[in-house]
Amino acid sequence: MNLSFPYSNVGYTQLFKGENQECLFQGLKNIFEHIGGVPHKLWFDNASNIVKLLKNSERKLTDAFLRFKQHYGFEVTFCNSNAGHEKGNVENKVGYHRRNFLVPPPRFEKLEDFNVELLRLCDEDMEREHYRKEGTHAELFREDRKAMLKLPSNPFDVAEYVTVKTNAYGKFSLNGGKHIYSTAPKYANSRVLIKITPYEVILDLCKIQKPSFKRFWRHTFFLSLLNFLSFM
Repeated sequence: MNLSFPYSNVGYTQLFKGENQECLFQGLKNIFEHIGGVPHKLWFDNASNIVKLLKNSERKLTDAFLRFKQHYGFEVTFCNSNAGHEKGNVENKVGYHRRNFLVPPPRFEKLEDFNVELLRLCDEDMEREHYRKEGTHAELFREDRKAMLKLPSNPFDVAEYVTVKTNAYGKFSLNGGKHIYSTAPKYANSRVLIKITPYEVILDLCKIQKPSFKRFWRHTFFLSLLNFLSFM
């Protein structure tokens, strides 16, 4: 996930295991809190996880994205279809971040910690001289920050809450049955509320690791032994 600022040519990137709305919201939230403000207007591609294209080229924002937008107060504009020139700055930034921060593939224990490191690397990268304007990217970015909105006093909860039905073995599935998770035996044949974040699935304070990059997983089973400690 990339956010770029064309005036200063500054960009920030975050890495996630999927491309759903929780990942988008978490990435933007991380960047907003790191830079201490919110841009007045954000341009988005027509991603299906935040907008639905209707007849006559009209768009309808998803309820979750509306809540996110209203929480931070920014305006939103969507790029036109087949108009690659409208997103040239951010697409160039995607390639730049990939070449400089993700090649060779980084090694890390926790994705959350690596995302903090990515923000630090983006800060360091701002010390370069701008390729066309006088001054460094950091100096120009100070002008960008002056025009930003203030952060809201309360943080946004990016998680999705879903009620699922478990089977006789206490297992439930997500993503159309592609990923199967195990709960404790006490949850067998019941409806349970789960919390889905960009990093994990949480049930009754027990954290179940989310699957790795989705293109590598089709039908996968996840078991957390912590759920069974009371039976050992």
